[in-house]
Parts: sequence; structure tokens; C-alpha cells
Amino acid sequence: MSQLEVVAQRVLTPLILGKRGTIAPEDQAVIAMWAQKTALTAMLISSEEQRRAGYGLPPSVYKGFHERRDQMRPLDTSRFWVGRYKGTARHSAIQVTPLAVRIPRIPEPHVPQGYAITLLLGALVLHGLFFTMSALEVGTTMDLGMPQLWPSDVPVQWPEGKPCTESSFLRLAAGKMLQSTVETVELRAWAPATSVPQSTFVDGKVRVPALCGKHSFSYPIALLEEVHRGRFYAFVSGCECPRSYLLHTESDSVHYKAAGAADGISQMYEDLAGEEFFIRDQTGTFPCKRLPAGP
Repeated sequence: MSQLEVVAQRVLTPLILGKRGTIAPEDQAVIAMWAQKTALTAMLISSEEQRRAGYGLPPSVYKGFHERRDQMRPLDTSRFWVGRYKGTARHSAIQVTPLAVRIPRIPEPHVPQGYAITLLLGALVLHGLFFTMSALEVGTTMDLGMPQLWPSDVPVQWPEGKPCTESSFLRLAAGKMLQSTVETVELRAWAPATSVPQSTFVDGKVRVPALCGKHSFSYPIALLEEVHRGRFYAFVSGCECPRSYLLHTESDSVHYKAAGAADGISQMYEDLAGEEFFIRDQTGTFPCKRLPAGP
């Protein structure tokens, strides 16, 4: 795998620094494989329990990826786009969002059917899509008009398409800019991994059932009021399992962004761009980070 790093450094370093460039056809599969390897490595933060529940990929995917090391290309059910980031709030980020291939009148699947992969490195954005089975693949377009890096057999000029801004990055990383070319099929975030179950109001707070199904946690109602003003926040909570959660408030609901050990989730929160605020009420002080509002 060290060859991936050598090619990625040679090809991507000028783009990360914001210099115009071209990704040659012979480098495109390697760059796509490097991006996928980076995302798969990041997903290893998931525990075995979480992977069995769908929050991560099974060992067979990692084995299949490793077996392709001599081919130097990503998994067959993958595609990648490359774009430019135009913002100041972030310098690097890796986010993987589980997706579902939604068909009318078909229930939400029990496990993710795909993953949106987003890497931000300086001025460079790599955005990918991976389907868990070839039978689930559908034609896909990207709202920002980023050029497709893989599969491709022509030189890719950088930058092309609309730049990714601080606000559109949140939509991009959530997989909301991927559009199916099949009229009756949609690509959406997989609900069990991204949406908090039905919440209730208790003593001036919003109480939410945790993902474990056994416990609950609370956050100040002030965060919900901020949503109506177009202001969004990230915060960390947890339950007695023990398990910690990273959550974002968004326009439609509160969404899970990660679940796992407290140390890892705390570090993810610390790495988020945004100003930290402290909400004070009768129960104490609640820390959270202000996020850029979506478009």
C-alpha cells in the first residue's frame, strides 16, 4: 500500500496547495484507491458490535480491498469525483455517511446499501460513492458538477465545476448532493445511522432514545430553537452502555454523525471547525459548537 501514498503525494500535493493541475488517466485509479483506503481506515473506529449493526463495513470488504492491491484500483462498485474547496473554516476532514438506495413502497433496508466518502485536504475535495453490492448500483450525478475522477479514461483538469463552500460541504459530506439518474430511485442517508429516534420534551430538555435502544440522553431545548433561526450546532452525548455519540442539529432533525468510545468521539468533536458555545440552564452547562448553516 505504500505505493498509493507515493502516487497520492506526487499528484495531490499541488492541488492541496491550490495550484491548477491535471490528473492523468494512469493516476486516476490509484488516487481513487488511495481515497477509498483512507476512508476505510477511518471507518475502523467502529466497534465489532457497531459493524454487526451496520455502522461500518464487514471484514470481507477489507479483505476484498486488500486483494486488489496489485491492480491498484478501487472496489468495482465505486466512483469518485474531485473538486475544489473554497472556505476558511476547515483544513482537513474525513467523513463517511451510510446510504440507502430508496425505491417507492420498499421499506428502509436493515443495513446500509452504500457509503458516501468525503475527504477534504486543504483546497482539494475528493468525494466518492461505494455500493455494497453490484446489483444496487445506479447511475449517479453530482450537484456541484465536479469532474468524475473514477471511472474515467480522460485527463481530469482541476479545478472544474462549482467550488465547495463551508456550507455546501455539510450537504456534500452527508451524501445530499448525489442524485440517481433513475427516475424512481433515490440515494438517501441510511436513516438508522443518521437520524435520532422520536424525542420527547422533559424538564426543559429534549430527551432522545439512544441508538442502543436501552437508554436515552438529553440536550437543551435552546438548540432546537436555534434551528428555527437557521443556526446549527454539533455536540457530544452518551449513554450507560457506555457509548458516546457525536450529533449535529440540521434543518430536518438531529442527526448522528458517529458513535463509539468516548475518547474517539471527543477527538472528532475537537477536530470540528466552529466556535464553541456553552448553554447554561438549571441543570448545568452544555458545550456545543456552532456549525456553518446549510444553503
